[in-house]
Amino acid sequence: MDYAGKKGISLSTLRRHIKANKILYKVENGRYLLLDEGPDDSQLNSRAIGDPKFLELTAKLQRAQKEIAELKTLIALYEETMPSQRLDG
Repeated sequence: MDYAGKKGISLSTLRRHIKANKILYKVENGRYLLLDEGPDDSQLNSRAIGDPKFLELTAKLQRAQKEIAELKTLIALYEETMPSQRLDG
């Protein structure tokens, strides 16, 4: 679980990588021990956070998520108020 978290992948993806021999590992006392020589992905992400382009993209993402939430609310409202009205050609 630590390896999956550090690499930013799901546990099921990690299992698939182990099964496909894409990751170096050994089994010891029933536990999988994984070789980790690469950089910590969280360090890479912390460098990106200070990047102005990253900040701009984050702000755009937040605006888009807010707009999506508002649109979902409108759709739910329309579906509640007009359930029996249909457009039949």
